[in-house]
Amino acid sequence: MAADQPTRSLPPAKFPAEVASISIARHRLEDFLYDVSEDVRTVAALLVSELTTNVVRHAQTHFSLCADVTPSSLRVEVADGTRDPPVVRSPEPWESGGRGMLLVSRLADGWGTEPIPDGKLVWFELTRGKPE
Repeated sequence: MAADQPTRSLPPAKFPAEVASISIARHRLEDFLYDVSEDVRTVAALLVSELTTNVVRHAQTHFSLCADVTPSSLRVEVADGTRDPPVVRSPEPWESGGRGMLLVSRLADGWGTEPIPDGKLVWFELTRGKPE
């Protein structure tokens, strides 16, 4: 959880390890962030797309998505069924992939991973801008 108490939470929802789940999860988060600044909403949508893409491509397990909004921040959590940690890579310009965790590490105000009983949780936090 974020440092201050959530003003509202997006309850966990499970998704199958399918490409279609990536956009469904992203849209679920975007709908939840209706009153968060467009900048924060856009970055959050990008980062959740990257995390869920990693699950579908690498973990190949179901995943869950949840989020908390506080007056000062947003915390998003994606859990999957493998303990393999995410890897921040620095791909060459001509490589077609490998930038997901690099984007998370550069655009999030904080991020990390934690073991859970049946896999791992990857989270990121963004500082909130002014409500729209």
